[in-house]
Amino acid sequence: MTLYEEFKEKYLRDELIDFFIEKRKFILENKKKDYLNYLIKEGLLEEDIINVAKMSLDFFELIAQTILIHDREIFKVYSNLDKKQRSMLLSEINNKLCCMVLNQVTYNVELKY
Repeated sequence: MTLYEEFKEKYLRDELIDFFIEKRKFILENKKKDYLNYLIKEGLLEEDIINVAKMSLDFFELIAQTILIHDREIFKVYSNLDKKQRSMLLSEINNKLCCMVLNQVTYNVELKY
C-alpha cells in the first residue's frame, strides 16, 4: 500500500466532509454574519455550504496527493518509521492539511465576497 493510499484509507472519509461543513457553518455564524444574512435572504446558504465543503475536500485531496505521492523526502522519512510513528506522522499531516485548506478556502471566499 502506498503512503497516499494509507492516508486516504485513514482520513478521506465522510467525517472529513462533515468537518468542513461544520467549520464553514462556524465561520459564517461567528465571523461573517453579514454574509450569512445575505445568504439566508437570497436562499443560498445550503448551496454555499455544499460548494465550500466540496471545494475544501477537493483541495485537501490535491494537497495530500502532492505531498504523499510526489514528495520524496516524506516517503524516505515515512519508510524509516515504526507503525506508531507512521500513524503519528499521518495524523500530523492530516491536521496540517485541514488547517491549510481552511485557511486557503476562507481567504479565497473573503476575496470573492
